[in-house]
Amino acid sequence: MTEILRTVLFSIMTVILFLLIHLFKMMRLYLILLEEKTEFKRFVFAYFRTTLVNLVIPFKLGELYRIAAFSGMTKSLLKGTVSIICDRFFDTLALVLIMLPLQILYKDTVSPVSVFLTVFLIAVLFVFRVFPSAYGYLNRYIIIYRSSRRSMAVLKSLEVLKGVYDGVRDLVSGRYAIMIIMSFGAWIFEGMLLYSLSRLLGISFDARDFCEYVSSILSPVHYAEIQKPYAILGIVILSVFTCLSGAYYFARTGGTVLRSRREELFMFLKGSKKVEK
Repeated sequence: MTEILRTVLFSIMTVILFLLIHLFKMMRLYLILLEEKTEFKRFVFAYFRTTLVNLVIPFKLGELYRIAAFSGMTKSLLKGTVSIICDRFFDTLALVLIMLPLQILYKDTVSPVSVFLTVFLIAVLFVFRVFPSAYGYLNRYIIIYRSSRRSMAVLKSLEVLKGVYDGVRDLVSGRYAIMIIMSFGAWIFEGMLLYSLSRLLGISFDARDFCEYVSSILSPVHYAEIQKPYAILGIVILSVFTCLSGAYYFARTGGTVLRSRREELFMFLKGSKKVEK
């Protein structure tokens, strides 16, 4: 009886932690898209179905589907792409900040993946910090001192980069702190979930195993013992919530949804041919 009660409690805890993880992740992405004034029930359905696809398709190729879905929702390929990149950035930033102390304690868990992510994040933060001054200097220099075709091509490229920079800044402006807190919360809950699931399955799991799990999910070869049962759990729960959110959304929107989906697809295809000037 005690064993049955223990199993039930850990099962309930695992499901609750899974839902908390995705509540935090969903609200982080919603914050990024807040100014788009997206209908919330539509956003929830898009989040669950794209997360499910991303979990099923290997090598994170499901992110392409997520970009397509949110590009259609925002009616902008640039905004859809940048919003997903921002979401991934904050998620990865929190993960690296959690992993670094653990890998200092357990030096044998340091992997090429964790080193690459750390270097990549530092490089991105540096570029984001220096871009405005670098853009201003190069833009002024080319306009004043250069007039060749190649210089004009560079100037045009700088304008494209400036548009991307402004897009990213507008999406996260004033929301940095809360998105980082949500990202930390999601990863802490994920660690707790992995521990709870490992207790259910009788698998050992500690800080060293968490580092191994992270390296595994970012690697083409999945070698963490806990990863497969966690993926199965995720597919089951996300499938249920995708169906529920989809049923609610379609029930509330009626026949207009098919027409809007066609319009979104048209806008996305148009945007992919003509990325915003």
